Amino acid sequence: MNADLLEQLQHPDPVGIDLALFRMRMYRFSEDRRQYVLAEVLEERFIEGRVPRRATQRYVTACLNSIRSTGVPLAFEPDIPITEGIDVDAELRVRRPFVRSGTEAPVRPRQVVCVLGAPRSGTSHLYNLLARRGRFAYFTTVTCWAWPVRNLGVPQRRLFELMPGDVLLVDNKSTRIIPGLVMPYEAEDVYARALPTYRHLAGHTYEILPAEIGDERLLRDAISAHTRVFGRPSFLTKSPFNAFRVHQFEQLFGPIIRYIHIERPRAQVAESLARNRFAFRRDGRELTGEEAYDLFSSAILANVPRERCRSVTLESLRMAPEQVVAELLAWIDNEPDKE
Repeated sequence: MNADLLEQLQHPDPVGIDLALFRMRMYRFSEDRRQYVLAEVLEERFIEGRVPRRATQRYVTACLNSIRSTGVPLAFEPDIPITEGIDVDAELRVRRPFVRSGTEAPVRPRQVVCVLGAPRSGTSHLYNLLARRGRFAYFTTVTCWAWPVRNLGVPQRRLFELMPGDVLLVDNKSTRIIPGLVMPYEAEDVYARALPTYRHLAGHTYEILPAEIGDERLLRDAISAHTRVFGRPSFLTKSPFNAFRVHQFEQLFGPIIRYIHIERPRAQVAESLARNRFAFRRDGRELTGEEAYDLFSSAILANVPRERCRSVTLESLRMAPEQVVAELLAWIDNEPDKE
C-alpha cells in the first residue's frame, strides 16, 4: 500500500482528489451525517479500486463547486447511495460506537502544543515535521467531528508516520487530498463548531469575527479521543484561525498549553494568499494580503503568553529542519517551573 500511495503523490488521480475533498468538505460544511457516510464509503472503495459511477462523480463535483461558490454543498441526494449499493442506515449504525457518548472517562492530555501563524506562513509544514516524530496525538485529515477517530482504524487508510520520508517532500496541498493517506490536519470541522471565529462565505473567503466558545465539549471530546487512540500524553494542534482563539484556549486549558509561532515575511505571505485565492473580510470590508497578515500576526503577539511561546521562521525551518525541530522539542520537554 505504501508504494501505491507514493505513486499517487507523484501522479494523483483526479477522481480520488475529488473524493478526498468531498469527504473533508462535507465534515466542515454539511450537517447531514448521511453525506459523511456516502463520502467515506466512496473514498474507501476507491482505495480498493472501485470507481464511483459517472452520475456519482458529477454529484461530488457539483457539491464541491457549490461550496466554492456559495459556501454550502448541495442537499443530500438519496438516489446516489442507492445506485452505489451503499446502505446509509447500516453504515450509521456501524459508526455509532465512535459518536461521543459521554460514558467514557475523558483522557486529558498532559500538554497541548499549538502551532500558530498567518495562513501560508508554514504552519502545516512545521505541524507535519513535529507530528512525524511520533511524540504527539493530533487531528488528521480523516478526523470527523461527529465520530472523531473512527476513520483512524479503517484498514484502507495509512498514517503518514508509517510512510517513507518522501511524503514530506510533497506540498501539503497535495498530501492531504490523497485517498488513503492520513496526514496531520487542522480539523476546522471541529474548531469551527467548538470555537467559532469566522463566517465562511465561499471557497477560501472568510469573514473574521470575534472568537467565542461554542460546543466546548466537542473539542474536549475530540482531543480526548485522539489522545486515547494515539496513546501519547501530549496533543499537537494547528490552525491559522487559532490566532484568534488564544483567549478561549487559555480559558479551556490554561497553563498546559505551549505555543509555537512560525513567521514568514509579510510580502511573501501576501503573495501566497493571493496566489492561492485566500480572502478575508473584517468589519465589512475585504482586507489586502498585507492587512490579513497584520490581523493574524497582531492577534498572536497581543494574546499569547510570552513565557509559553517560542518563535521560529520558515526560512530557518527550511534551512535546518532537524535542528529547529530538535530545539523545539527540547523546549517543549522543559517544564515551565524549570525555566
